[in-house]
Amino acid sequence: MTTGDAPDHKRRWIYITSGGLLVVFALIGLFTFTAIRENTQASAKAEQLHSNLVAAGLPAPEANVIADALGDDGGSVCQDPSSPMIKAKYQASITNGAAGPGQRPVIGPRATAEAVALTIATYCPDRLQDYLSHLDTLKLDDTTK
Repeated sequence: MTTGDAPDHKRRWIYITSGGLLVVFALIGLFTFTAIRENTQASAKAEQLHSNLVAAGLPAPEANVIADALGDDGGSVCQDPSSPMIKAKYQASITNGAAGPGQRPVIGPRATAEAVALTIATYCPDRLQDYLSHLDTLKLDDTTK
């Protein structure tokens, strides 16, 4: 045995450890690539929504805030805008702000409905018609809040 040679059992551990590290690094690279790709898609859609909101004259949060909140698939906005639970959530947000028995529906702000419609049009345009048909059932006007 020379100075540079290692016994077979030690070489085997070196190969197993090297192979394990290679697999771990490959998995880390795969997950990082997937996260970067999703982040890029989320940022692109957020930039598009931000510019659409600004073009419509509506207040718009920063694009990175939109990307964090809605991701690349629209989050809860695009789950099912026509489902009864989502409709109830939208209707509950158009109230006088009281809680319990004092809570009453009010004439909702049209700007809020337009912002949600732009969001749906950006992230899930196939569900926009369902949302717009639901808007026909609500009383909306230009209000201040």
